[in-house]
Amino acid sequence: EIVDDVDGEEEEAKEEDHSTEEEVSPAEEPKQNEKFPQEEIPDYFTPLTPDERTELKERLRATVRATRDALVLSDRSDGKVDDGPISSPQRTLVLGSGVPKQFMHMHHMKTGGTSLDGLISCALRRQSDVMGDRVNYSRMSECGSGVRSCMGTLAKELDASVVDNVFYDKDETSFDPADVDIADLNVCKTSEAEVMSYCASLHAVRTFGWSGVDKVTVIRHPVERAWSMYRFSLRGCYDCKEMKEVLRKVADGTFVEKRGWPKLGKGGEETEKFVYSPNDSCAVQMIGHQATNLLSSVELYNVANDVRFPREKEIADEAVRNLREVFTWIGLTDRIQESIDGIRTVFPFLAENLNDAATVFGDALKKNGEEVDGSFSLPEGYNDEKGCPFEHRNAGKEPACGTKEMDAETIFLINKLTARDMAVYKAAVERFELQQEVLEEFWDGSL
Repeated sequence: EIVDDVDGEEEEAKEEDHSTEEEVSPAEEPKQNEKFPQEEIPDYFTPLTPDERTELKERLRATVRATRDALVLSDRSDGKVDDGPISSPQRTLVLGSGVPKQFMHMHHMKTGGTSLDGLISCALRRQSDVMGDRVNYSRMSECGSGVRSCMGTLAKELDASVVDNVFYDKDETSFDPADVDIADLNVCKTSEAEVMSYCASLHAVRTFGWSGVDKVTVIRHPVERAWSMYRFSLRGCYDCKEMKEVLRKVADGTFVEKRGWPKLGKGGEETEKFVYSPNDSCAVQMIGHQATNLLSSVELYNVANDVRFPREKEIADEAVRNLREVFTWIGLTDRIQESIDGIRTVFPFLAENLNDAATVFGDALKKNGEEVDGSFSLPEGYNDEKGCPFEHRNAGKEPACGTKEMDAETIFLINKLTARDMAVYKAAVERFELQQEVLEEFWDGSL
């Protein structure tokens, strides 16, 4: 049995079935040659220096070696050390029973995250069969006010208040919940969950005590993601309006959600014109949202949806730094199958077939000089009859209204609103290539 708690994703789930995770790339130069007023869009991306590349590659090698070592240990010790689970069961074929906070997925909307969540859900159902015990799986999302609700519950449990994501004690002194032991509180079941999917920011991840957990995420080209988001919510959010009309309104702070979610401030009053609430999802999904999710500091998170962009360089820098340093492994939507293959290498419990994976990993470990028999803690006689193929969910449809093809102004407006996401995407491509090099070393036995 899987305990699957979905906090605040009702609105998202209703529309997700009509969406697409994979479309023909619209990020190429448009056919139209329109003229319109435009300013230069800043480039916030700073490539790694040679020394930084070397350092990152060594960290990635250490990551894959940790998976290798966990697999070897699981093969030699039946998955246990001193009658307890091995320290990193998420790096093996069999998860640890009753071990919280093993693995999490940061889900950015319209990046392939729903498909990856589907793979995780399948793998956890299969783990319940393998272990004979349930897997606690929970989700948290900003869409539908899930994060805000859980933060309010946490504040109440701590006898505190929370305003604009900042916690205050009775003396109105701010404090960081990450510095407090909240495990016993189990707010929104975040303490007991073994696996989580956060459609939220790293600030929320940190608040609920998941900052040190193995993390994966998938990043998408910002133009492609915005186009997908527009098609996904064409009727629910954008009332079939032309995409550039939507983007103009978002950019000048006048966009109003069709769903009726107002822009509300800390006291319930409307916020100033250019500042959107995180719950104004139709608008904020068009404003560098991947970078916003990658923010861990509350002060930057709280200005991330201000379309005057007062601290954009700082936001881009922190998002890129966290992408490089905080995540165990990442993927790219435009190279999704390679991404899933890599994630499955680092986290073998996500394999399409556990028996086949045991054989493949056994051969690879022998190439790396390890002596293994290839059981990897799988129960004797276990046969993975179900399997967990990676399936592309939410087949898309051509829009019946609104914009059918983006023109030059539409793409310019997307780039203007998502300059920080372009920095994140470039950093993701840079890191992905290093990951691929390390994976090649592992599979050819030279790691």
